[in-house]
Amino acid sequence: MIRYCLMLGLALCSAGCGGGNGLGPGEARKQEDKVKDRLPLNWADYRAGDYQSAIDAFTQTLEKADQLESVDGTKNQIKGEAQDGIGWTFFKMQDLDNAFSAFRQATQLDRRNADAWVGWAGVALAQRRYNDAIQYASQALEIDPNYSTAERKDLRNRDLGHDEYDQRHVRMVMAEAFFQLGRYSAVDRPDPNNAAAQLRLVDPSFRFRDPGLLLEGIAQQAALLQGASAQL
Repeated sequence: MIRYCLMLGLALCSAGCGGGNGLGPGEARKQEDKVKDRLPLNWADYRAGDYQSAIDAFTQTLEKADQLESVDGTKNQIKGEAQDGIGWTFFKMQDLDNAFSAFRQATQLDRRNADAWVGWAGVALAQRRYNDAIQYASQALEIDPNYSTAERKDLRNRDLGHDEYDQRHVRMVMAEAFFQLGRYSAVDRPDPNNAAAQLRLVDPSFRFRDPGLLLEGIAQQAALLQGASAQL
């Protein structure tokens, strides 16, 4: 009787313990690739300025990803990228609350997605959450010190690029946030946790003299970066 129960248990487990649709590793990988192939098209809608279509497309990719079987975190990476796209799209639409929520979900799903941390930092700055903006921007640069939105690609060289932001823009987010918190400069020791130090990492010629000139320097550098982005 015991032996029969064990055999029955093994039979049931082999038939159903794995859950899902029982796809082999090769077929499961093909299904993952099909969903990943959607992401460049989703970003294309974003780049074209068709923001509602982009929201719809990224949402459909999320739904497709939910149907995947994945044991190595791929499913969450795909969902994280889709949420990242939703976040940037809402940000462009100036819907800060929904953008904040999407970026938060993106970073929870994939903590290595530097692009989502950057977007979250931008939203936090716009919402005057200055400490959060610094934290999220720092996290992004820790993950990818050479961050560039335009050059984003996955391991299969799929194009996930958007906008024209890079690590300089991220540092300017930090510079403004530090300035708003009154952390202008540290003259007694090398310390990156202030506005002047972050501005100097973008413009090595800058030297701190007073908060007024610091604010002027931040504004000038931000304008230069915005102009360069518009020309690309």
